[in-house]
Amino acid sequence: MIYFLLFFISAVLVIISGIKLSEYGDVIALKTKLGHSFVGITMLALFTSLPELISSIGAVTIVDAPDLAFGNVYGSNVFNIFVIFILDLVFRRGSFFKDVSMSNTISGVYGLLIMVVTFTGFVIGFPVIGWVSLLSILTIFVFFISLYNAYKSSAIELLPEEGSVSDISLNKALYMFLLNATIIVFAGLLLSKSADQVAIITGLGQSVVGALLLALVTSLPELASCYGAVKVGATNMAIGNLFGSNVFNMFIIPVVDIFYFKGSVFQFVEPAHLFTGLIACIMALIALLGIKQDKFSKFRVGHLSVYSVYILAVYIVYLFVTLN
Repeated sequence: MIYFLLFFISAVLVIISGIKLSEYGDVIALKTKLGHSFVGITMLALFTSLPELISSIGAVTIVDAPDLAFGNVYGSNVFNIFVIFILDLVFRRGSFFKDVSMSNTISGVYGLLIMVVTFTGFVIGFPVIGWVSLLSILTIFVFFISLYNAYKSSAIELLPEEGSVSDISLNKALYMFLLNATIIVFAGLLLSKSADQVAIITGLGQSVVGALLLALVTSLPELASCYGAVKVGATNMAIGNLFGSNVFNMFIIPVVDIFYFKGSVFQFVEPAHLFTGLIACIMALIALLGIKQDKFSKFRVGHLSVYSVYILAVYIVYLFVTLN
């Protein structure tokens, strides 16, 4: 029972701190004139992905559970795309996809590309440098290319800024930002420890708990911050946060490989994670198709885009297969 309580407490801390981190990060972006598009792709995506990063590092350093880490990363990518369906469900101002910027689309494509790159680690034995797989180094390289291309495309886009400048001072925003980031670090470590014990107690296994329970909890900051963005009409920022988070999540895999000293982490994880990763790729492709075609398409289910319905259908299949 104590581990369920610890899981609940750490999850609440991650969620609250993740939401606050997004709020203060947005204030910093506005005060420094960085802009919402840049915040969505990089800053907001990075720091709402801190729970995934910290809990995944904790999974391999504290509880020696690389399956928990991989399930967390791929499962979070699945849930992040599912958030698009949730947002479209509450967004009633026409096509949810129509105003998505080119820089956000590029982030979505690179998130898909990096996932496919990591898949090769399950089927090919890459050489290692020390204990780190050469594939991890390649993943880091592609990750930084994706950031550069997203930045360059964002720099040439002239998009109107959403929202208004907060009354919170820049100094206070910076202080509160660092405070909430620190809380997420410690809560994320506690989350990984308790999630491993929950996996043992429930008998679900580390892969299932990582892909569903831990992935859901660590993705809740993205859901909360994106919902707030959509409520004020900043859909581009919301999409940027989700696609950017998926890119940052893929960066977690080489980080986990670096922290796992037993050898290349790909040698110690179950091939079953390929299914979760494949579902994440399929859902990302559907979202990208929605961005490209939904503004012209007349096919809708109520006020929902047909592509959001496709995302929901794939997610239901994913849950059914994973839990059976």
